[in-house]
Order: sequence, then structure tokens, then C-alpha cells
Amino acid sequence: MESLSNVSIDHSERVDYFKKFDYLLLAAVLAVTAIGLVYLSSAQYDKYLDHGQRQMMVQLAGLTIGIVLCIVFTFFDYRAFKKVYIPFYAINIILMLAVFVPGLGIDSGGSRSWLNLGITTYQPSELMKLAMVIYEGVYLEKVKREGMTLKYGLHIALGFLVPLGLVFLQKDLGMAVAYVITFLVVIYVGEVKLRYLIGALAAGAISLPFVWKFYMNGTRRIRFLGFLDPDNELYYDYTLQLRRSLTAIGSGGLYGQGLGEGTMNRNNKILVKLTDMIYSVVCEEGGFIVAVLVIFLFTVILLRILSIARRSQDYFGRCVASGIFAGFFVVIFQNIAMNLGLMPITGLALPFISQGGSAMLANYISVGMAMSISMRREKGFFSE
Repeated sequence: MESLSNVSIDHSERVDYFKKFDYLLLAAVLAVTAIGLVYLSSAQYDKYLDHGQRQMMVQLAGLTIGIVLCIVFTFFDYRAFKKVYIPFYAINIILMLAVFVPGLGIDSGGSRSWLNLGITTYQPSELMKLAMVIYEGVYLEKVKREGMTLKYGLHIALGFLVPLGLVFLQKDLGMAVAYVITFLVVIYVGEVKLRYLIGALAAGAISLPFVWKFYMNGTRRIRFLGFLDPDNELYYDYTLQLRRSLTAIGSGGLYGQGLGEGTMNRNNKILVKLTDMIYSVVCEEGGFIVAVLVIFLFTVILLRILSIARRSQDYFGRCVASGIFAGFFVVIFQNIAMNLGLMPITGLALPFISQGGSAMLANYISVGMAMSISMRREKGFFSE
């Protein structure tokens, strides 16, 4: 197979937008978003005095802006980001730092990850993940072309460690895991030499005892131990969220209890049901059929982005698409797995379904970036 580093790219090439528009990816994203809006509306009904009307307006606003930006990013040549990757990265770092400003940053669920924008909130770490992927993609392409140097190695390491450190300071363990896995996937796809990859993995392994000692303390540690031993009475209060989630999922049966009819949902017994445990609401009211449909649509989205990465005509596009895939995969997997009791609860929202306008915005921008890469591959959508 011809090396991608030797492929000549004509930036002035004409793109047949109709033939190369990724209809399948956008259709799957819109479908799972529609399902999310339906069940999120149901989950909000008894949560707020106005039955969630204000929150749904914020969600719809984030969705509308997200779709517009998704289309804009699709028609915008992704390779132009190689010229603005530093300011894009820097702006997101500044926003990540802004959450520590008194009066501007918001504490929620033990994490300080949100900015107070008055009418809504914004979580900078969502879009920072994409900024990190683009930053790494730029330097991995340089390494592929020119070879690894100390300068490039430092850029790759610091481009990851700085946002990761800020996420740890924000006490957002779930997002930290997402950053780590995304980074490892990107540098693997970027064909970094095995010794560097092993070094990164070894550094991560060495840090685990320190994470357990100094970061996994208090509630986090008890939650993790409760996940390992859920029947232990010592952790009873800390496993309540999981036990209620499993009860809701089990009570859904094949067809579900019906939209707005879920007993656990309607009685507000599902804890954090608007974000972390929204999948439990879907399972309780939509049943096994809708729950599997959601997983199927997410699978289509992930496989499509993976295909885009594989068919990309340059290393930068391959790295960015792979990073977008990894970012979505780890969050989707973690959220559904923690709802099912297969992983510890880490406080990650389910993309396109959970409440959160900023997450919706960031997710659609990422999809737009992936579709931009898809549109500029060699073959069109209808010719594959």
C-alpha cells in the first residue's frame, strides 16, 4: 500500500459535495439525537417546575447551533486547521483555566468543570478534546514526514499532558480516562515507534498508585470499592445510584413501560437521570428494543468514523478522525457500561442524548470535522 506521506494533496481540488457528503453518518447522528430529545423530555418532566421547558430550549439551541456548525465544518477543508491549530488549542486551554475563576467556574457532582454563562453553562473539556486531537495530528504528521525529534516529542507530550492535568485539577475522572485513551489511539494510528508507545503506557502504569493515593480519595475511592463489592453494606449509600439504574433497566422489559410512564423515572428515583443515567430512562420507558436501537445507531456512527479514518488521504486526517472515533467510543462505552453496572460510575454523559447544550455543540462540531475528512477522501459516498 502506498505510504500516505507520499500522497500529493491538491488543496485546490474541486469536491463533489453531493457525491461525497456522508449521508449515513449524519442520518445516524440525527436519529440518535431525536431519540435522546424524546426521552430527555420525559426525564425532565417531573424534575423542574416548568416540566423542563427552559432546559429543553437550551438543549434545542445547542442542537440547532451544533447542526449549523456541523454543516459549516463539513464544507470547510479540515486541512486548513493546520494553520490555526495553535490559537484553537490555546483558546480552549484558556477556557479550561477559566473554570477555576471564582464566580465563573461551577462545582457540580464533585467536579469543577463548567463555566457559568448566565443563561446556560459550558463545559470546556468537551471541545478541548477535539483541540488536543488536532494539535497531536499536526505534530504526528510532521514526525511521519521528518522523523521524531526532541522538539516534536515535547510538543506531542505537552499537547496531551497540559489538558490532562487541567482535567485532573477539575476532578473529572471520567473525562481524564477519555483523554488518555483518545491520546493513545491517536499516537498509535500516527505510527509512533513502539518504544515511545510502550514508554507512554509505562508512565501511565507507574502513575496509577499515585492516582489511587492522592486522587482516588474520599467519595471516589468508596464509589470504586462499591462497584467491586456492590453487596457490601459499607458501600450501600454509594451504590444507590447503580442499584436504581439496574432496577429501572430491568423493569423496562422488551417493549418498555411507555414514554412518560416509567415508575422509576416519574418518581425521580433514578439519580442523575438527565446526564449520567439517561440510558436507564431509555431502557425503562423504551424497553430492550429502543435500548438496542440506540446501541445500533452508536455502532453505525463509530464504524462510519472508523471507516473515514481508514480512507483518509493524509496522516493528519487519519489521526484526527481516529481521535474523534476514540473520543466518542470511550465516552459511549463508559456511559452505557456504568448504567449496566459493568464499569464504575465516572460521571460521563451520553453523547447526543444526555442533557447539555455545550456537549451537544462539541459533539456536532466533531462530527462535522469527521465529515469534512470524509468528503475529501478519494472515493465518493455512493462509490464505496
